[in-house]
Amino acid sequence: MIQLFVIDDHPVVITGISQAVGNHADIRLAGYAHRSEEALDWLAAHGADVILLDVNLPGMDGIELCKTIKKLYPHIKVIGLTTFSEASFITGMLNNGASGYLFKNTSEKELTDSILAVYAGKRYLSEEVNEKLISKATQQASAKTGFVPKLTRREKEVLDLIMEECTTQEIAERLFLSVSTVETHRLKLFAKLDAKNVVGLVKNAIKFGLV
Repeated sequence: MIQLFVIDDHPVVITGISQAVGNHADIRLAGYAHRSEEALDWLAAHGADVILLDVNLPGMDGIELCKTIKKLYPHIKVIGLTTFSEASFITGMLNNGASGYLFKNTSEKELTDSILAVYAGKRYLSEEVNEKLISKATQQASAKTGFVPKLTRREKEVLDLIMEECTTQEIAERLFLSVSTVETHRLKLFAKLDAKNVVGLVKNAIKFGLV
């Protein structure tokens, strides 16, 4: 019986996963957590075979959490399960040790197939994920054509405030957004500008002429 653990801050997602695997003879939902710290505490006490991990979490994000989990528990298989489709998130998870990556619109069958596959030591990427990676590779190959990342109006507003050295809390107050929403925009900016930190974000924003 595969012991499955889910890390996602939306209860409705966990409920859906529970229903999806509930009747499967070889998979058992052993537990779940809404935050990174809570997840690490649970894993230290109980362990798991496979983890379904969201990218956008309060506190430590899923990409960094994946790296931490694989360092502490190399035997645990991690699958990214998220709405984030940018190639940078996908490669970030895979580079940090994830064995699979799915979008949250996946079917119940694909979800259970992915769990069985990574538990058996295989890598599982959905067709949509593979298409994103191919698109990213093509984009990089044609970088000489002058490709510039396209930002939404809100992403541009958040970027401008980051350039002003505003904190996430200050950005939220200035734009009348929740802190969680600002963190989501920050993650997307890091992905679109292929940056690992604020310094890289500023550097690439200048390079692309976005500020």
